[in-house]
Amino acid sequence: MRVFVLTCDSYMKAIPGFAHQFNRYWSPNQQVIVCGFSKPEFEMPDNFTFYSIGDQRNYPVGKWSDGLIDVMWHFPMDEHFVLMLEDYWLCQPVNLDAIKMIYDYMKQFTNVIKFDLCADRRFAGGVQDYGDLGGIPLVKSDYTSAYHMSLYTGMWNRELMRKILVPGESPWQVELEGTPRLANHGDSMLVLGTKIDPWVVKHVLMYRNGNSGKMIWDGLSDEDIAELKELGYK
Repeated sequence: MRVFVLTCDSYMKAIPGFAHQFNRYWSPNQQVIVCGFSKPEFEMPDNFTFYSIGDQRNYPVGKWSDGLIDVMWHFPMDEHFVLMLEDYWLCQPVNLDAIKMIYDYMKQFTNVIKFDLCADRRFAGGVQDYGDLGGIPLVKSDYTSAYHMSLYTGMWNRELMRKILVPGESPWQVELEGTPRLANHGDSMLVLGTKIDPWVVKHVLMYRNGNSGKMIWDGLSDEDIAELKELGYK
């Protein structure tokens, strides 16, 4: 299983910080594919590789989904993968045992389109208890809940995701307009999550409201902030 990180030219500057936090709190052995447009002008860690979707001029924000669809087609062997965005910076150790169990679970139950790895679905409206996985309580996202198609960090079933994605959508449209499309599939495309503390994956959102010039440091430790500032972040 690999982790795919979507970015664009204006947010490529977030990748060194993302990688720093990722390798600290996940693992420097976990393979990560950064999917963007222009090749980065900086070196990435050995476990990070770059894939160019193409010329960014052909992928404005209103065609964000086209880029993700391209990634789905280009990596057909990744039947299950974790999807993140470049400003999802980890802030606590990842539960690697839970990641492995979730991966095995999704391989067995092929009607699960997404397994939320943070706590997005846990705190969504109308969640239902859904048994447990190795002692970890599970929840099922209600089809009518907001952001049922949330892009917060999760593990995805590639084939099911491709059936929901349509060209010509921004990331916000993928979440908002993709929610009723996904809901129409009912239990044939489940979205699950966990009720566990600490969370399986916990990250902060470093840039908000599309503002790549302002960083939000809330949620990071003093040590993280000090080291990230040494990398040049302000």
